[in-house]
Amino acid sequence: MVLACALALVALTSAVATAGKGDCAQPLSSGDGPNATDCSFVLKASVGVKACDPCICDINNSGSQTTTDALLCLKSAVGQTVNLDCPPCQGVTTTTVDPGPGGSTTSTSTTSTTTTIPVRCSGNADCSALPNGFRCNPNTETCETPCTKNADCKDFYRCNTTTQYCEEPALLF
Repeated sequence: MVLACALALVALTSAVATAGKGDCAQPLSSGDGPNATDCSFVLKASVGVKACDPCICDINNSGSQTTTDALLCLKSAVGQTVNLDCPPCQGVTTTTVDPGPGGSTTSTSTTSTTTTIPVRCSGNADCSALPNGFRCNPNTETCETPCTKNADCKDFYRCNTTTQYCEEPALLF
């Protein structure tokens, strides 16, 4: 009986899919889901303290990394049911080979490029190593692409569509 229980436990644990370091919501760990350390890193990336690829830290696939991503990560880490929906990493190639009757084999290879965005900038020259379109926002002193809507800006900022810079909204008193 003890042997049967042990075999069932081994079969059960081997059936759990584990994610590798660098999977959606797991910039630091590997395992069956993110942990608090991963979520802390996601939060730091959302405020510009750390750099993180969207395919790892844009957990709700919104097109930008915000504190909402860190909250979703934390909910997942504590066991709440959350849809982790990062965009695909650039350079991902999936190949399916049909070995004939009985199934197929799929392999995935990934190549990625990491660009470190300066935490602070004082002029456009500080953003020159980044892809075209990045410029220094004088309101936030960070390198960013021009905004066209509020969703392009970090939490608590709005898009000034005239200047295409994110800025803090005027405080209401």
